[in-house]
Amino acid sequence: MAQAVGLLIVLPWIFALAVFLSPSHRFRQFVTFLSLPVLTYLAFKVWNADLPFFVETPHWVETAITVFDYLLLGYFLYQGIKFRNFLVSILAVAQIFLLTWVLMILPPTDTPPIYVDKLTAFMYLLVAVVGTIICIYATKYMEQENLDRENRFVAILIWFLGVMNFIASVNNIEWFFALFETTTLASYILIRFRWDEISIKNALRALWMNQVGGIAILVGLLFAIKHYHVYNFTDILNMNAAAISMIPLGFLSISALVKGAQMPFHKWLLGAMVAPTPVSAILHSATMVKVAPYLILRISPVIKGTLLAKLLITTTGFVFVAAGLLALTQDNFKKILAYSTISLLGLMMLTASIGSPVAILASILLILFHGIVKALLFLEAGIMEKVFHVKYIEEMRRLIEKAPLTVFFIALGFMSMTIVPYGIFIAKWITLEESSNFLTHGAYIASIIFITIGGVILTLLYFKVIGVLSRKSGEFTKFKLEKLPFLYLFTTGIYVIFTIVGSLFIARVSTDFINPVVKAITGEFANIKADGLTLVTPTSQIYDWQIIGAIILLMIVPVFAYFVHFKADRVYEYTCGENVNLSIGTYNFFCVSRIEPFVETIAIAFFILTLILGGGLV
Repeated sequence: MAQAVGLLIVLPWIFALAVFLSPSHRFRQFVTFLSLPVLTYLAFKVWNADLPFFVETPHWVETAITVFDYLLLGYFLYQGIKFRNFLVSILAVAQIFLLTWVLMILPPTDTPPIYVDKLTAFMYLLVAVVGTIICIYATKYMEQENLDRENRFVAILIWFLGVMNFIASVNNIEWFFALFETTTLASYILIRFRWDEISIKNALRALWMNQVGGIAILVGLLFAIKHYHVYNFTDILNMNAAAISMIPLGFLSISALVKGAQMPFHKWLLGAMVAPTPVSAILHSATMVKVAPYLILRISPVIKGTLLAKLLITTTGFVFVAAGLLALTQDNFKKILAYSTISLLGLMMLTASIGSPVAILASILLILFHGIVKALLFLEAGIMEKVFHVKYIEEMRRLIEKAPLTVFFIALGFMSMTIVPYGIFIAKWITLEESSNFLTHGAYIASIIFITIGGVILTLLYFKVIGVLSRKSGEFTKFKLEKLPFLYLFTTGIYVIFTIVGSLFIARVSTDFINPVVKAITGEFANIKADGLTLVTPTSQIYDWQIIGAIILLMIVPVFAYFVHFKADRVYEYTCGENVNLSIGTYNFFCVSRIEPFVETIAIAFFILTLILGGGLV
């Protein structure tokens, strides 16, 4: 089985090289298509293996990673000097210093550097299924570029998948740092892909912000080695939770918050929207930001119930609400999706920080369905941009008249994050139920308030967009499905099927697919059961007829609504029957943007509290 793990890490690098050297568009598409069945097969093979297991690696791998570390940080330093960016330069120097310190005091250990459990296998499946489909989509999206740029772009996306598989596999935290910063490198290269002024500026901001996360890992690692002589995740998890200091875990948590674009470090993800749309899709769904909830899930057994966990709940809960609120002020469709991701990443980490089996199950459900749905929405954003030349909400008015299929997919994506029986709604539902069991603790009470308010705000946001998208003129009575390129239909169609089928079988997905991951993390199954299609939680049931009925209604109602047409003259009284052209608009939430400085100030305060109080620095 170690060979399958090795192939999951190495094959994307080989596929990427083949794509990079590809002599033609057809060959590149063939290699990219090939990655989907190959990586999916290997991921399922590992999933069905006898887990967990360790993998030993030859000594030269450790040497190679150390050399890679220094080359990577040297490249960061070079970029800082080249673009005269003081923060990138000084943070790169700090990282080189801290890494050298770590390597000098690194004690010998018998613990293997690779550890594969159900959580790792779950990440493999997410990367294989969601990530490779985005790469396939990108071969069509980028075909108008010249061959070299097209090859380079798709090759980096595929290589990114191998990096994600590697980071989900490592047990050695020093290796984790190397891969954490490799994802930073990948995002930096992809964000600056256009090579214009704004792309370079945003790429450099993403670089220095993520370097802060890397420094947090190294400082946490120093504390772990200095006080406990350990630097593997499994060694930390095997320690007595009551005796362990929260300092290293506090710094690891800070690195997760940075990588998860939690305020005040959210601007690197917003700036990434200048990159070609497949970059946004892959950053938000299967790679990069998913490292954040993954890391919190990995350490959740030792932080559960601690002050650190409670402060993480409060910090991420605040971001869940605040990011949703700021999303209401946005007019750019991709920025709306970005704020939505920041908000939901907060919810993923909130549930992971609670740490109970049911909350962990909710967190993994969120990672899964958010990955699928956000990939779908970004792919639709790319289709709107390429085919209909639409980027802003105001430009989407009456889009349904010429692109009903695209609008339907977008509406389905937004509804799946909002209403029953879709996975993200179910995750919020069971989190609220679970938090209500801990009402003696302020952080858990706050989590209920945050989830409730944040859920309402995001619902308002999504239906605001759906309202604009589905608006049509009074004279429009007939529609015709738009013709889209095959690859666009194929890739988005897979996500649509996953969304609907996953929601229909949400009970089975929770018990048969997610619960084994919960057992691997917490040591016990979540008290969630499936009775046919009925989902049975500790305090309620969502019946099969409710799930089936809701899905049917959600499919049928928009179609019926589309055909409903009332033709009538609109007149004001006392105007002698003159027709009046009506203008319909949505609420403008621009005034909310005035609170952004206050939101960022509060977020900074939460960050400091999480590190100093939660990490036990005082």
